[in-house]
Amino acid sequence: MLKGVSSAWLHGLAATFIGLLFLAVSFGSPVTYKVSELAAVILEYPERPALWTRRLVSEGVSWAGGQKKLQERVRDLEFENARLRATLQERPDVVVSPAPGLVHAWIDARPPAFWWTEVRVGRGSNDGVKAGMPALWKGFLAGRVSRVFAGHSWVDLLTSTGLMVPVVVEETRDLGVLTGDGRGGVQLLYIPEEKGLRSGMRLSTAPVSDILPAGLPVGEISDAPPTIEDGFRVYRVLPGVDFSVMDSLLVMTGGRP
Repeated sequence: MLKGVSSAWLHGLAATFIGLLFLAVSFGSPVTYKVSELAAVILEYPERPALWTRRLVSEGVSWAGGQKKLQERVRDLEFENARLRATLQERPDVVVSPAPGLVHAWIDARPPAFWWTEVRVGRGSNDGVKAGMPALWKGFLAGRVSRVFAGHSWVDLLTSTGLMVPVVVEETRDLGVLTGDGRGGVQLLYIPEEKGLRSGMRLSTAPVSDILPAGLPVGEISDAPPTIEDGFRVYRVLPGVDFSVMDSLLVMTGGRP
């Protein structure tokens, strides 16, 4: 009898002790807080290098993204400034001082047989014009000076089949070559077939040419569906120049406008 009572007491005490032990280490108890704080202090030192590395990577990515957006914004402002300045200089009713590096040249000849190939402008070597210089219309690339004489020059147009201009797609940074079809159209060549460009994407001269400066706006991809030729997509381009109505050009004689 006494042996049974003692056994019951022992079991009761053991159960009570185990319950108190679980209560002491349960979440929210003072003991748990103390253990957690101690573990946090101990683990802080091995975790600190990893936290610093993650913070540096995060800040680096954020900085790079901000720099890219800032560069794109600066480039957009430069293009807009060039278009506005070119428009003002091509309007005879607006008085504006000539911009450095830009020579205004009236188109004085355009042979009907080569309407979409070249034009002659009334500026030449006496005005600082040299072969290879870009010619702009309202800030967009219209062509490149091909032949220069003392008082006049000839400019190959983007619509010519003989002019090949390396360009870059602003949104994707894909490189291609711009050329004319000889009938007033412009097309983008050598875009890999797996690349899917969208209409409205902007094109500018690529930083791979020794003749034309990089970043000159050219136009944008049209909404016409591309064709496939030898594993490359050929896109129709909407140039920024209206070749049918332009009566003057700005020749870049010294760097970007």
